[in-house]
Amino acid sequence: MKRRVVITGLGPATALGIGKKDFFASIFGLKTCITEIPKSYEENYSFKSRYLVPKPKVSLTDLGLPKSVEGMMEEASKLFVLCTKLALEDAGLQVRPGEKYWQVEGLEECPTIIGIGMSSLQTAFDSYTAHIADSANPDAPRFNRMVIPMLMTNSPAAWISILFALKGFSYTLNASCASGSYAVGEAYRAIAQGRCNTIITGGVEVLAERTGAIMRGFDMMAALTKADDGRPQPFSQQRSGFLFNEGAGCALILEELNKARSRGADIYAEIVGFEGGSDAYSIVQMEPGGMKIQGLLEKVCQGIRIDYFNAHGTGTAANDAVESEVIQGFFGDKINQPYINSTKGILGHSIGASGALEAAVAAVSIKESRIHGNLTAEPLANLNLPLETISAPIKYALSASYGFGGHNAALLFKRYEDNE
Repeated sequence: MKRRVVITGLGPATALGIGKKDFFASIFGLKTCITEIPKSYEENYSFKSRYLVPKPKVSLTDLGLPKSVEGMMEEASKLFVLCTKLALEDAGLQVRPGEKYWQVEGLEECPTIIGIGMSSLQTAFDSYTAHIADSANPDAPRFNRMVIPMLMTNSPAAWISILFALKGFSYTLNASCASGSYAVGEAYRAIAQGRCNTIITGGVEVLAERTGAIMRGFDMMAALTKADDGRPQPFSQQRSGFLFNEGAGCALILEELNKARSRGADIYAEIVGFEGGSDAYSIVQMEPGGMKIQGLLEKVCQGIRIDYFNAHGTGTAANDAVESEVIQGFFGDKINQPYINSTKGILGHSIGASGALEAAVAAVSIKESRIHGNLTAEPLANLNLPLETISAPIKYALSASYGFGGHNAALLFKRYEDNE
């Protein structure tokens, strides 16, 4: 018999807010954090997209970790350490000083599965520049002797295990923009199948670097918004691309239901389904018509009526058109559709972190019976898109992510009732 899995802790860290309270105040308040690109980005290239969402500022020394430890981490690892500590505390699990760093009572064998898309690259860029520079030049950059462990995509998961003294299985999962959703889904399966009782999961991405080279890559693909104010406006006739988010992360604590009940944990929502699949079509484009995605939604929902759908909703012309077609093909006309929104319209697109953040939004929306509005003018026809934050009862919610390479994932959430 499949075991029941619930969400008991959330640890978002973004430019819109660090921690549950501030983050969700911004999300439900439709407050953005959009800044113009630095002038330094355009020394050798003129950007078509003029705005981004900055990464949040993180200091692990403020959390009590030695500066020497923080110095061995790239930005993605630092950010997810903060997310994990926030999520553990939100779940009512006490983080205490340990033999080396921290420990969490009762979680000595807790596993970790983290989604990440590209990982942080600043140290790699600096070390490459140092490697090819004239060594006699006193102004040459320094080659970082820790570049390899800092560059490893498994580093965020490894640091969580090391710093919180967790000896369960630990790994990073990569599925482009669906990485966060895949990580949460595989964590759900691990508990449902009896491999563990508690797991730390989520997603993180930090693509910030001093020259704007990573953002240029997306800009040259014409994937980024060209809007005068930077707003991507998903599912709008005015959309022109996604809003680049330099860095964000979110950790989630998942527990087996009886384990959560036994310690009196506050439960956000239950995860009742996860499916992943591939378009098998293109390295950067969604399959026209979205038939593979529609089949994925049919498989995860199994005839269940969905009240709320947190869509992928990037704001690109092609992807939103395909997703709109999928929504109408799967749910029917607007009158039969669930409420639909795109968190990326507020937060921007944080690649590997996006699915985890959207899972957290779905869980809180269920618990609080609130659905954030869409920052969208001239919405596409025949889509049930609330333009303001609304109150609505939600029994089932769906969250979907679609990544470069055709990686698709969908998570199904259910309202938790004490008497069930």
